[in-house]
Amino acid sequence: MKQFAVKVKLILVPFLIITVCTTFVYTLLNWLLFVKLEAFSVDEFITNFVAPALIVGIAILIWLRPRVKLLNFKKRNSGDPFGGYMMLAWVAATVPICVTQAYITTATGTLTTLDHISQINKVPKTKYYKLTHFYVDKRLVRIRPTFKVTGKSNQDFDMAIYAPCPIFDSNATVETRQIGTSATTNKSYPIYVVDGKIIAQDALSKLNKDSIASISILKGEPAMAVWGTIARGGAVVITTKKVLVKGMYNAKSMFAKSKRDTNLNRRPVAWFAVKYAKTISNRLSPAEKEENYKEFAKGSEADFESKNLADFIYLDRMRENFDFKDYKQAILTKDTTGINPIIILSPINEPFELRNGNKFVWIFGSLGIGSAIFLIFLLFTPLKSDLHLPDKANDESFTFKDLQIFIPHEGYYATPIIIDLNIIIFAIMVCCGLGFISFDAPDLLKWGGNLRTNVIQGQYWRLLTNIFLHGGLMHVLMNMYGLLFVGIFLEPLMGVKRYTLAYIGTGILASIASIWWHPATVSIGASGAIFGMYGIFLALLTTNLSPMILKKHS
Repeated sequence: MKQFAVKVKLILVPFLIITVCTTFVYTLLNWLLFVKLEAFSVDEFITNFVAPALIVGIAILIWLRPRVKLLNFKKRNSGDPFGGYMMLAWVAATVPICVTQAYITTATGTLTTLDHISQINKVPKTKYYKLTHFYVDKRLVRIRPTFKVTGKSNQDFDMAIYAPCPIFDSNATVETRQIGTSATTNKSYPIYVVDGKIIAQDALSKLNKDSIASISILKGEPAMAVWGTIARGGAVVITTKKVLVKGMYNAKSMFAKSKRDTNLNRRPVAWFAVKYAKTISNRLSPAEKEENYKEFAKGSEADFESKNLADFIYLDRMRENFDFKDYKQAILTKDTTGINPIIILSPINEPFELRNGNKFVWIFGSLGIGSAIFLIFLLFTPLKSDLHLPDKANDESFTFKDLQIFIPHEGYYATPIIIDLNIIIFAIMVCCGLGFISFDAPDLLKWGGNLRTNVIQGQYWRLLTNIFLHGGLMHVLMNMYGLLFVGIFLEPLMGVKRYTLAYIGTGILASIASIWWHPATVSIGASGAIFGMYGIFLALLTTNLSPMILKKHS
């Protein structure tokens, strides 16, 4: 009973204090800097998950680690009990702080009612909006399909189609409203559509008659079903021979372009978020994946055509996140590059009062469950017999000496600098909203990825810069771990200059080999340079220098 009271006092209570304090302080800073003031544009995944998890991990490492070491762990052939306790404490403290970030984002968000969508930039910025008059134009939909391999063993193949639609005050156009209609009359005239694009009547004189393949006339409901009320006077549909040659279906997009006008005659101030997603097995053959995607795209198109985009209660203004990035890529075309800022609104079909769900309850629920599990583990682990506090805890407390592998010092300069540089570049890319678990190839190419066509065009610097880029979290962690291991042994033996030159040289040679072997692949990572250093290390082991290497680290 005495041991239980001591464990509660020395371990459980500090754990609760660490969890509550980090949650309170980080939530306050997150709300002030990123939610309220929006001082920085940082991906929501970073502010709500990555940053709090890192902060909690650091706090536990500094303050809880020496106290957990007061427990008497039995040595086992497999597993690390101490590491398991640290992981349990980290997870138990991370879940409440992450739930709190999600809650604070929705709970502090206010609802603004707009008479027209054009007023959105004229009122104070809020998270939620309710529209009185608006028109979501399906004809101007922008399409972006994405494909990602996910899962612990890369067993899932995720397919998604982003289809943002512009939101206008009404469905009238500027230059191509009812053709031949003045602003003071309600009389309806037919519209003229050439290859899916509405044009003015006087523009017909510029059309070459020999280029016309067919002319059809739609009246009433059929015309309005495609172009909306603008076609209540009917539509004269002209198809040119050029379109017939190219085909009426664009495989890169999802929908038939014959029904869409992709050129904006007016700039929308906001976009309506529409997304379709499906996950299939990554074990399927390429042909099976293609067939699944075609079926998925066809079903998504059918749903989009029948979907009433005006059926929502209010709209959620999307912050920087992974979905926002893909919506933005879909929107940014040659006729929308000047749109700034890009506002994407996601429809919500539940009452505004229910926006928080059960998040508030789960803040305390997750804290209680995590603390209870941590306490149960404490019950079954005794304290060390030679326990003397506070001296024992202070002797094993975390110090900056534990971080010396990241700090350059005599005989060990290049390796920590290279590791720090790789981690810093990865952190910057994450903060820019490019990803965390993985990055997209186009983004990696922009940041200096290695591609044969670019190198041939004279961008030789890519042979070096790609060595400091990584495809995601696990990629950079595994590479830096491998570099750390070989650097500890090799750098003191070779010296800083020769070690650095060898690292850069093997990295460039690996980059050249990559573009020679993979002509159309963006290659990144320090793997080539690291394996080159391992090659040098193994070669030195075959010489009379091997006893010196082992002696230095024995």
